[in-house]
Amino acid sequence: HLNNEELLEINANYERFLNMPLGIFKTTVKKVEQTGLYIVLRPMNVPHATREDIDQFFSVVDSSGKISAILFQGKEALGYPAQLEYLLGGLKERHLPVVLIEAQNQLGFERQDGTLTLSNKDGYNTVRLYAMSKDELIKLDPKEAASRFYVSTIERNVRMNLFPSYKFAANGETLSETNARYIHDVTNRLEKHGFNIGKASVMEPYFPSRILRAASIAGAASLCVVAILLIVPFLVKYAWPIEVIVFLFTQTLYWTGYEAILRQALALGCAVGTPVIVMSLFMDYCVQKKQSAFKNIGWGHLFIEAVLLLWGCGILSLIGAIYISGILSDIRFFLEMNIFRGVKLTFILPLICVSLIYIQRFPFFGKVVVTDKDFIGFVKKFCQIDIKLGVLALISLLGIIGFIFIGRSGNNGAPVPSFEISLRRFLEDIMYARPREKEFLFGHPAILASLAALYHRWPQILHYFLVIAITIGQGSMVETFAHMRSPFILSLIRGIDGLVAGTAVMIIVLAGLIILTHITEFFGERYEKE
Repeated sequence: HLNNEELLEINANYERFLNMPLGIFKTTVKKVEQTGLYIVLRPMNVPHATREDIDQFFSVVDSSGKISAILFQGKEALGYPAQLEYLLGGLKERHLPVVLIEAQNQLGFERQDGTLTLSNKDGYNTVRLYAMSKDELIKLDPKEAASRFYVSTIERNVRMNLFPSYKFAANGETLSETNARYIHDVTNRLEKHGFNIGKASVMEPYFPSRILRAASIAGAASLCVVAILLIVPFLVKYAWPIEVIVFLFTQTLYWTGYEAILRQALALGCAVGTPVIVMSLFMDYCVQKKQSAFKNIGWGHLFIEAVLLLWGCGILSLIGAIYISGILSDIRFFLEMNIFRGVKLTFILPLICVSLIYIQRFPFFGKVVVTDKDFIGFVKKFCQIDIKLGVLALISLLGIIGFIFIGRSGNNGAPVPSFEISLRRFLEDIMYARPREKEFLFGHPAILASLAALYHRWPQILHYFLVIAITIGQGSMVETFAHMRSPFILSLIRGIDGLVAGTAVMIIVLAGLIILTHITEFFGERYEKE
């Protein structure tokens, strides 16, 4: 004793002692319980954990009726590896879910040895948690931080948030008020969206009928066959044999134990094939209309035609995207223990495939590509094409926009400028699900511009790049459904919201095209007089 204080002398490394787990005390749990809050216990594994260690932890659990879930600290689950089965039995008996921390790249979970095993053996009794690092938090103002947590919750099936604390006060508040404010903002927005704040919910395990799954696989396989036939048209005469062979092959794989890889491959095929089919239909429409003169169309007719085509293409893309959801739908993909493979390919392959179809529909150099020799000749002439300065400027603009939107795709893209953040937050406030910018700002309005290029007889290469822009928009709509962590209805509404926003942006594009054509005509007339 020293000055009436009880002291304990410990022989240990000081730095390691500061981080040494001292356990969870019943008295602490009781104090929290008295506040009325639910409790998430965070045990840390100890070397060579014994059953007595697990029993001691469960004695703390049993001391309160307000335990909500178990969130392990460190790189291992409590009891890993020897006592994991014993821990699992206690968790099942008490119906306690394990919390899995969403990975920083939003794919799968942060590694904690033993947690996935517990989840699998406990019937996927799991809560998905979003945790933002403190280093990331200090880069954001409280309003933006609140938006991050709100969006992650509604878009990625997050059911628990781990809030880091700011190190410095903001907006004239104390540090405690700053932290409380942004957490309170998240709560308010989630409640307005229809969430209940309290004990975290657990997604019910879902495994559909294998017969219905087989039907969806058959449909997806047929969709992929159609896309292949559009890219390689000389195979059309063998369409039925190819269809039968693909059907038998995919069904054999499905019923003989190769289900996982087959589903992932077909989902990728649908994500690539759907925009290819939709854009092929759009290009067929353009071929039929290419001889129409703009003077017989007018800007009003052009706008209505573009809006109808936008919604027609969009609805077809959403129908094709449903196959992805049907193929991947089960609890393992919902929780992202299994994930969609080939996200980057869904951005690149449709552009290549649509390009191949385009040169078979439109004569770049007086003829369409039909044979191998035609293709080689096309490549040589394409590399020697003369481009005027105005066309080059428009193509460069499309290229820059495309690079920004595609290059920034994924979870680790370039920083987002402040004006775009403001636009995103505005759309989050007025729409159920914020659409992607590459859809409503880039791909969807390109339909209007492509029709204008067609009727005005603008250079073929400009029409081609506009078709590529449309492909990016349609592909983005489909790719959204590959993120199975997001609720299906949210992905569907996101696509519809994108069509609505794209229609609105078309009005701005229409005004810009009218101004541009008038300026071009004015300077063209002056040039002819001179």
